[in-house]
Amino acid sequence: MHLESADYYAERDIEDDEDDDYPSDWAAPIVWGNYHSCTLSSNYWHHGGFRVCSKAEYTPEFLDGLELLVDPSHETVDNYDDLAFHIYLLGHDAVAKHRIRFERIGDTLQFKIVWSGLIALAYVGDYEFKHEFSALVSNAEYPVLSGNVA
Repeated sequence: MHLESADYYAERDIEDDEDDDYPSDWAAPIVWGNYHSCTLSSNYWHHGGFRVCSKAEYTPEFLDGLELLVDPSHETVDNYDDLAFHIYLLGHDAVAKHRIRFERIGDTLQFKIVWSGLIALAYVGDYEFKHEFSALVSNAEYPVLSGNVA
């Protein structure tokens, strides 16, 4: 699964206003402009170290209504590289406590995907998962699996 945001400055120009005093990099528009956009992705279709289903079980009917909780115990993370998803937000940060829900749109092969989770600004040494995110994909095509998936 892979999400990429629009450029942070897509809706307006971000200017460096030295008169503004921001409480953190998170609140400073110029910092966001330096990083361009956000990427959230994983190469693994696993849940808690186990496969969600076999290739034979994987159907539109199986996916419809499926809700996954991925890396829910983020408080005990020892190695952020072991998390199922990685995020590039304001650098290489950390993301956990995902809730991903798939909802089939009628009898089509289209799905609505609702995805939420928590972000830690690990790039700057802040390992507390205190920033929430959510994404809505309103019309995703049912993904066909490649031949090398068991």
